[in-house]
Amino acid sequence: MHRIVIILLILAGLVNLSFSQNQILYAVTRATSTYRIGQSEFPSIGLFSSRDLGKTWKHYGWYYSKCFSVSVVEKSNDNCFFYLSCGNGILKSSDCGENWGISTGWTMTECLKTAVHPDYPDVIYAATAYGIFKSSDGGNSWIEKNRGLTSTFTADILVDPDHPQELYCATESGIHKSENGADLWQPIALLGKGIRTIVQHPKHPELMAAGTEDDGVFISRDRGKTWVSRKQGLGIPTVYAIAFTPRERETLYAGTYKGGIYKSTNLGALWQPVNQGLKMKKIHALAVNPQNQNQIFAGTMGDGVWKSDNGGTSWQFTGLETSEVWYLVFK
Repeated sequence: MHRIVIILLILAGLVNLSFSQNQILYAVTRATSTYRIGQSEFPSIGLFSSRDLGKTWKHYGWYYSKCFSVSVVEKSNDNCFFYLSCGNGILKSSDCGENWGISTGWTMTECLKTAVHPDYPDVIYAATAYGIFKSSDGGNSWIEKNRGLTSTFTADILVDPDHPQELYCATESGIHKSENGADLWQPIALLGKGIRTIVQHPKHPELMAAGTEDDGVFISRDRGKTWVSRKQGLGIPTVYAIAFTPRERETLYAGTYKGGIYKSTNLGALWQPVNQGLKMKKIHALAVNPQNQNQIFAGTMGDGVWKSDNGGTSWQFTGLETSEVWYLVFK
């Protein structure tokens, strides 16, 4: 009887279980002051993973790769691909990080973000300081896809999971959208504003959020057709990271420059700072554990990774000391 009750509570979302052994948290760092792996002579930066929710970390690949983000593609139970966006291009691993190579040429550098087609994992899009590029062969070759962009500095890109031909990218002059796999872009919203990040709710894809350089957060309830400013209570207008809570429709977190982390439980209508215990207020990455909605990880610009186990009420340091953490993602 008790087992039946527990199962029903789990299905109803009233009980959260954290199966940490099945959750891998990836972190991408761009710089560090003192952090090292083992007895390495040089500081290790680049791609790390944790299988125990931040207690221990493993470094992948080259010891000193200045990188910004990673896409992880699980192609089978025992194999995965990494696309690591770095200053010198995109580093690719086809064997879960054992071996690496640069998949881009000298004309494609300052890669900031990649997005992978949900149905065809060999189709990859890259946002760079020089525009959007596309690969249809798993990163072996790339084609520039800047037609229609009003600014080629693109900080972020995402593929709509339900309509993979539709893409959104964040530029220095607003949000752009493509309805044909990046063949043509159109500016659709927040024109003239510097967009730093654009995210989509994992369970409610009609909900989207954008973080800007100087104008706070904007929210869309209709898959990007219309956007409204949501910055009441947001003390800092520069927002580099946004994370929705997967199991809650209207709860999200914003990481700001010098203002720390803010939380909203009403889709951005009101923000409250949640920084207790957090020493570094420059936040560039956020990730919510999809199996425990109260567990949030934050990447700081110089003080590693911090974790909250209580929905942002308090924070504790959890690894990669002195690192500039640019990206966090669960897989």
